[in-house]
Amino acid sequence: MSQRYSRLESVEEKNNFRSAIILIILTIAVVVILIVVGIPTVGKVATFVSGLRGGGTPITLNDKTPPAPPTFKTFPDFTNQATTGISGTAEPGATLKLTFNGTERDTLVDKDGNFSFQNLALQSGDNIFFAFAVDSAGNISQKSGDKKIVYDNKPPALSVDSPADGSKFFGSGQRQITIQGTTDSGSSVTINDRIVSVDDSGKFQYTLTLSGGDNRFVIKSVDQAGNSTEKDITLNFSE
Repeated sequence: MSQRYSRLESVEEKNNFRSAIILIILTIAVVVILIVVGIPTVGKVATFVSGLRGGGTPITLNDKTPPAPPTFKTFPDFTNQATTGISGTAEPGATLKLTFNGTERDTLVDKDGNFSFQNLALQSGDNIFFAFAVDSAGNISQKSGDKKIVYDNKPPALSVDSPADGSKFFGSGQRQITIQGTTDSGSSVTINDRIVSVDDSGKFQYTLTLSGGDNRFVIKSVDQAGNSTEKDITLNFSE
């Protein structure tokens, strides 16, 4: 009778051992499947749910608000350079569309809200440009106001109308003289580095006192684009 029970116990132990081995193998298989398949899948689901809740990349499908119009930073009103750069600010991540002399070009606004265009070729005279922004949802801003850069690389006209170069003056009554001339409207004039007033028509005059002997004067006109023209005259004074 004891041999029979002993045999049954042995069989039961073998069955239990076999079950334990199978359970261990199944556990290892589940862990492997979870690592290989389950974790990436869970990660993707978590990312998707996070996006729906506002995490990660914003979902902009329902965004109907247009961005603010772009704003340009300082640029020259006049220049004598053949190319120029333009920069400004707009909504971060938006596409900035610039129309320059009728030609459209675009760039992305960086994360700090800055944009720039370099080496824009200028045409002689007025160069007109404006811009607008398009956000990631396709909303379009109002365009900026029209801006203008004047390109001028020609030196200003300058004439010294009186006195003539080489003129001679005598006595105390002729010691004080007035230099008069004409230049382009909007230009500035200096005589021996002293600023001279220029009226709206470009006329200027400067009264001064001559010294004995030769008096040399450098008359210089500089236009708004930075181009310049110079003329020298020498006047002689004797007591």
